[in-house]
Amino acid sequence: MQPSSVELLESIAHVFEDVAVQVVDEAGRPTVRFGQGRAADAGEVRCALPSGSVVAVYPKAHGAVANLVSSLLTVVADRERLESDMESMNTNSSRLLEQVSMFLETLPQLSAGGDDVEVAALGARACQRAAEVEQVVYLSCMPLKGCCEVLVHHVEASARGRLPANPLEYVVSSAEGLLADVLADSDGVVLRSVAAPQRLGEPGSPEHLANRQIIGVPVTYGDGDKPVVLGALLLIDKMNTGTRHGDSQQYGELGSEEVQVAESIAAMLGAVFGARKTAAMEKEFDMAQAIQLQILPERPPVVRGFEIAAQYSACLAVGGDYFDYVPLADGRTLVVIADVSGHNLASGMMMVSARAMLRTLAAVHGEATQIFGALAASMFKDLTRTERYLTAAGLALRDNGRIVDYVSAGHADLLVYRAATGRVERLNSEGTILGFVPSPLYTSRSIELSRGDCMLLYTDGVTEAAGIDDELFGDDRLEALFARLAPNRQAQRIVDGIVRALDYFRRGRAVTDDVTAVVIQCTADEGTR
Repeated sequence: MQPSSVELLESIAHVFEDVAVQVVDEAGRPTVRFGQGRAADAGEVRCALPSGSVVAVYPKAHGAVANLVSSLLTVVADRERLESDMESMNTNSSRLLEQVSMFLETLPQLSAGGDDVEVAALGARACQRAAEVEQVVYLSCMPLKGCCEVLVHHVEASARGRLPANPLEYVVSSAEGLLADVLADSDGVVLRSVAAPQRLGEPGSPEHLANRQIIGVPVTYGDGDKPVVLGALLLIDKMNTGTRHGDSQQYGELGSEEVQVAESIAAMLGAVFGARKTAAMEKEFDMAQAIQLQILPERPPVVRGFEIAAQYSACLAVGGDYFDYVPLADGRTLVVIADVSGHNLASGMMMVSARAMLRTLAAVHGEATQIFGALAASMFKDLTRTERYLTAAGLALRDNGRIVDYVSAGHADLLVYRAATGRVERLNSEGTILGFVPSPLYTSRSIELSRGDCMLLYTDGVTEAAGIDDELFGDDRLEALFARLAPNRQAQRIVDGIVRALDYFRRGRAVTDDVTAVVIQCTADEGTR
């Protein structure tokens, strides 16, 4: 009670000799008393305080005194409530400022952490101090295995004796129990209370550690509708408040303040872990990009009677397009182009696998149809398991030969420019896309060429390039462009012209698909077959 309130109560008993004033606690036990109040026939005035109440006893014969005393006690009670509210506000404000200061210090510390365990330990200790809980657990999510790995289990010293006999398991299931609920909703908070003497969950589970309550919040990274779930942060049991009722310890309850602390620390951990994973992934992408660029041909092959040029660009670090010049078992050269659905790391890895397998098959087969059939059979399971498919096309060239064999596995149409007429022929795509059936059969078509004729292999990133108003470049525009570029130009200049036309058509819009183009120009004399 404030000194001014005590002074006022003492003044009441001094001015009114027959009035006694006392303050009682919540249990009704007197704590402060002023005056005697000796009247046999006495009345009572009572006003509630923030903790307990104040009572005045007066002679009933003095009714007027009762009204005045009641007014004075009301003033005391109002003052005490105001002081209590102000003290609580000051306490909360100070606590909030302490938490803000702690949060500002915590994020740089987390960012400077050495490895994931150190970062999680720093976050757990900060969370324990700010929320004043007995235990904090951070678990890293391993979604492909359906479990979580316990990176940190921080226990406040005074709570170690109350841990259950069964220790927390190093790896725990995320398919059931508290963790399943926490990880199921990336925006959710789970609060569970223990119905003593029972414990939550099975021995070895995180919730089994709780004696009274446990809060779980997901640790996520990324904006949008589907952030990536990285793990879970658990706060267990509020610490002892330091007061006793008889022989029993008094503990607080986990509530909105602790939830706010948990969510703040979880957001920091998510930002740090997410940034690190992104950096690691970017490094992996850079390595994958370097590998992919290394397996692409450095220069076109020397095939007498033909001039060959190609251009490849991925819309991301790693693409799903591919072209190659593969020696066949019969001495010919197979110019091949392919496109795996998607344009990410998985697509790039699938393309690397296809390239290695195709080269192996080409060493023992002389026909492109045999190679494509064996490739489709070999990759069917991998493609279906990863929910991807692969289109491909190939042209088999022989030195000074003017007849080439063409085979397609659902790839984009082949364009053939005829120098004699200045027109472009379109050979429609035939054959089954790789990944659709386990054992497809492929047939080849023979194309007779004359000197100056050109063939264009390309991926759908060319025709599906988007310009202003989302208009696509399209087949007709590509055909007209090829007819304009092909006459009296070298193969490389034709490819360069296609790339420049695409860049101009996009007008700076983002590239959304990989782009590959291969031009094969016949330079063989008319007398060769």
